[in-house]
Amino acid sequence: MGLKRKPPDDNTRRVRSTGRNLCGVITNKAGRTVQFESFTERSLLLRLDRDATVVDYLSQPEQLTYMNASGKPSTYTPDFQVWHTDGQVSLHEVTLEQRLTQPRIQQRHTAATAICAERGWTYYIHTEKDLPQGSELANLLALWAYRPTRYHDVPVQNAICTQLANHEQALYPLVMDIHQQSGRDIPHVACCLYHLLWHDVVQMDWDRLLFQDAVPNPETQLWLKRGGV
Repeated sequence: MGLKRKPPDDNTRRVRSTGRNLCGVITNKAGRTVQFESFTERSLLLRLDRDATVVDYLSQPEQLTYMNASGKPSTYTPDFQVWHTDGQVSLHEVTLEQRLTQPRIQQRHTAATAICAERGWTYYIHTEKDLPQGSELANLLALWAYRPTRYHDVPVQNAICTQLANHEQALYPLVMDIHQQSGRDIPHVACCLYHLLWHDVVQMDWDRLLFQDAVPNPETQLWLKRGGV
């Protein structure tokens, strides 16, 4: 990532690589270019993008000013700003658990909490302990590509929901059943199913790998979300 390039629109700065962190950009559910500065931040973005209560989110949103313990002005830029479906706004910081006890970090988190409270917002701190890990993270990364509406096929979705209405079923047998019923090719049915998993229409145990060695895990069961589509 070139250091001389401008940051995305509305970002106060461009993230930088230290040689030890993972930097990059994604296009979020609202079509916005969002930066991330670590793999931990990337895992939060996966969760935000899948969260139906999140409308949009922005990286490096603004520089907050506060007085530090020495009585001098300090600045701090939260990692993300999030807009929610209920009209609420929140700021989010991703950090390491071991850094939470550092006085400088505690001061800026206290200041950000107070600033958000004045605005009627909420401030959240995320660490590696509460963000997706292991199988959940692997499943999110695997299904990320199937977010777009081009994978939404109403007849196939209806067939899948009918099939799962009364019982759980493993992924591969389900895909084969819908393939035979609908006449749609197997990859198309599978992509539609992955789309429904991402959007939580169809559910699974996220702590169990959906795929093993690039093939469906035979132990993974799928079921229809309570209340249906």
